[in-house]
Amino acid sequence: MPGPSSEADSGRRSWGLPLLLALLTGVVGAGAMWWVMGGRLQVAEQQAQTLQQTVTRTQEELLGHSRYTSYLTLGKHALAEHTKLLTATVVREEGVTEVIERYLLGFSSSGTVAIWYTAEYPFGYDLGPGQFDLRATADGLEVRLKKPRMIASPAVRNLRYKVLSGGVLTDEKAAVIQLYARAADEAASKGRALAPDPAVTALCEKKLVEFLREFLRQQPGVRSVPHVRVVYTD
Repeated sequence: MPGPSSEADSGRRSWGLPLLLALLTGVVGAGAMWWVMGGRLQVAEQQAQTLQQTVTRTQEELLGHSRYTSYLTLGKHALAEHTKLLTATVVREEGVTEVIERYLLGFSSSGTVAIWYTAEYPFGYDLGPGQFDLRATADGLEVRLKKPRMIASPAVRNLRYKVLSGGVLTDEKAAVIQLYARAADEAASKGRALAPDPAVTALCEKKLVEFLREFLRQQPGVRSVPHVRVVYTD
């Protein structure tokens, strides 16, 4: 017959086992929870680092893209100092028929001469002080100035001629000088008429924009230059 001590031992075993299992379950659960939380914390730290790197890289890129605004004043000076580099030269073969007067022994006669020559027309912008402006806008850069114009007298070269009637070139040297003078006047008139031509405007704009973009692109810290728009004020 079991005594009181045996019954007590049996009771302790009956509640001790569930308690042990509960403690083990709690320890395992806590360990699992710690492992899960630790893993989540590591993932969160990695995401935070990635986000910080992205923000830093974006800030650097934005700074590199926008730093060109620091050089707009220098860009204006560069445009003004390099006007000759911005000249757009249009070369055309011209021809015209001229009538030349000849005076001999008090009598006047005339003859018809056809002349051909190569004309070089220089077009560009007035980039003097106060004549243009360079500014940053919401979508890039803007150059405000007057339309292109002929900035110098056309160069006339390779003059050829042919007497069509009258035989007036008895003094050929004097006649050629006269033909050159007429060709120069004719070329100047044609150049002024050619200045508003859309093809001339497009050529001048191309040289201006390319020069400005290249200048800004070479400045320290500038990674890219935005769209440059040319706006005419006349």
